[in-house]
Amino acid sequence: MAYEPYLRPNVAGTPEFVQDEINAFGNSVERFVAGQLDERVFLEYRLRHGVYGQRQDGVHMLRSKLPLGLLSPEQMDSFADVAEVYGHGIAHLTTRQDIQVHFVPLKKTADLMRTMAKTNMTAREACGNVVRNVCGSPVSGLLDDSAFDITPWGMALTKALLRHPDGQSLGRKFKITFADSFDPVYNLSVIHDVGATAVLKEIDGKMVKGFKVLVGGGLGAVPHEAQPISEWMPAGDLLPTCLAILRLFGVHGEKKNRARARLKFVVAKWGIEKFREEVAKEIAAHPNDPQLTVENEEIWADRPIHPPNTNFPQGTTERQKAWLRTNVIRQAQDGYAVVKVRVPQGDLTPDQLRKLASLLRKEVGDTTRIGVEQQLFIRCVAFDRLLALQEGLDSIGLGGSQSHGVADPITCPGADTCKLGITSPRSLARQINDKLEKLAKNPKIEKLRIHVSGCPNSCAQTQIADIGLFGASRTVEGVTAPFFMMVLGGQMGGVGSGAKLGDGFGKAMLKVPAYQVGNAVEALATAYAEQSEEEETFGAFINRLGRKPIKELLAPYKDIPKPSEMPEAYREFGSEGDFKMQRGVGECAGDIVALSDLLMADADRLADEATALYEENADKGRIVKVAHQAMDIAAKALLTTTGIQNPDGYDIPKEFKTRFYDSGRIYEGVGHYYLFASAEDPSSVEGDRLRRLVEESMLFVEETHTILGRIQNPKEAQ
Repeated sequence: MAYEPYLRPNVAGTPEFVQDEINAFGNSVERFVAGQLDERVFLEYRLRHGVYGQRQDGVHMLRSKLPLGLLSPEQMDSFADVAEVYGHGIAHLTTRQDIQVHFVPLKKTADLMRTMAKTNMTAREACGNVVRNVCGSPVSGLLDDSAFDITPWGMALTKALLRHPDGQSLGRKFKITFADSFDPVYNLSVIHDVGATAVLKEIDGKMVKGFKVLVGGGLGAVPHEAQPISEWMPAGDLLPTCLAILRLFGVHGEKKNRARARLKFVVAKWGIEKFREEVAKEIAAHPNDPQLTVENEEIWADRPIHPPNTNFPQGTTERQKAWLRTNVIRQAQDGYAVVKVRVPQGDLTPDQLRKLASLLRKEVGDTTRIGVEQQLFIRCVAFDRLLALQEGLDSIGLGGSQSHGVADPITCPGADTCKLGITSPRSLARQINDKLEKLAKNPKIEKLRIHVSGCPNSCAQTQIADIGLFGASRTVEGVTAPFFMMVLGGQMGGVGSGAKLGDGFGKAMLKVPAYQVGNAVEALATAYAEQSEEEETFGAFINRLGRKPIKELLAPYKDIPKPSEMPEAYREFGSEGDFKMQRGVGECAGDIVALSDLLMADADRLADEATALYEENADKGRIVKVAHQAMDIAAKALLTTTGIQNPDGYDIPKEFKTRFYDSGRIYEGVGHYYLFASAEDPSSVEGDRLRRLVEESMLFVEETHTILGRIQNPKEAQ
């Protein structure tokens, strides 16, 4: 049958309401530009409309809200217009299954929103302290292990919570995800505030739809693993439960201290049993909202334009065969397959978007979804249309194999546009591309996952990658160089499988200069290919080897020559200018004295020791003591830059808070790690808090290095 645009229910709001909302936003922009609106008020206002500030003055990033990643051909055409007319010619797929456009002038943001609204898209609550884009498995309902398709529930929850009054006074963002099975590749419940997994349960001889629900997960600099609030609840109870959790977060979540303002800290503070009890009370106290229901499940079903075909192609070229092997998954529905489209670094041009939309109208229909790994999933492709689809994708630069394999690293924009970025993940991806393509030819290595973030905040989901990297820096002889911390052995969505809470998250090993990352990755991948046991995952391999052998393996790549010996090591790939660490805002002053270098050497040693002791299951008291010492000594090093020559004569936490934390000279999320640790009773550190303390000590020490580098190079901080 011929393709006909099929507009599913509009979860963004009625066209009239959306237009009024956009007009109001446009008026607020005009008032702000005219100096009639307070900057602080306008900041939160524009964030809630998906407009985020960039590192570059005068331009912004605008993010859409695409629930579960659903993306129609008409919406692709819309984004082509958006990127071409208002942005810098790139539509960027994110790890939250939405699309964002950079370099948009503030005065053009309302016009951009109007273009999106023509195809039922909104930017409302795509950023800010609100419920963010609801995510979900892009293959929901397609594979053999699927309980049932979660799409109707994800869409109903999106519609119910968008602009909901109980979601407008949160201290921080709130993230929700759905999965239709427990496959760790597609189920990321454990790293979300709320994660719902479809489960069928036999009751009175009938299979009843329901959900297992986890709460309190999150990545960020130090990850928290979500915990079960219910092993199974009837599907009809899910949406009221989510709203109850949101209400609790709005009331009890931290409002003043953003470093501890996520739901995971409420769960950690109360414990899962109390949290479960409070949710039950909240549900009982409020009658069911009639909007919290799923009205029609079938309306969200795929409608492919070609009938199924049972003849799966073999491919006539090596390129086709590789693509069929790595990018095509047979569905449970006979005669259909889902295709993973490799989108390098998640970037699509207007020309690619328009040609892709045209191709889909011809070969498949409206079945495409964005995945969390910055790729596209084209669902319900008839077997006899696969090669035609591959040929069409190839013609527009999207026909590569190895989608989300070792040759297809996940990257956030980092320092290219983000104010918090330390390094440029995209620059690194280009630098190591040839090595990754070479590694991908080894069947044992081809599926390894590499995620690169520009800072510790894990926008690229660093801790759940086989090889995770996040941006750092080091200063040698007054010159700053880009570095990356290597975080190894994460399990994609499988962080609940460890013996201890949090075991599945990747482990921070050591920092390597950016120019050596490719060699370090190659050494790790080669060791895995040669030394791993049969069917052993990379994470299991890392855990079996342990920290010491891995650090010995990577030792040749951790040092950097002096600037005079190798100036190119102090630049990011493709840049002719020296690297500049420009993270955050504020200006540091003071001179570095020799004592700070000595103290930081000691802090590095203690942070590494705390990590090693934790992994060896050493005495808890010793681990806590060493981790606290590492942070305390790093704080002392900072104080020496303020004229304090003998930090031992001062109340270190108090002075640190006054001179660095309260004044904004340290990133508050990391600075709070030390303040919290300095106030806690060592004997109270139990369970998952011990793991987090160890990781927080390492990150605090790393942040201290970054600040000391800025103090040495004050011009770079301007």
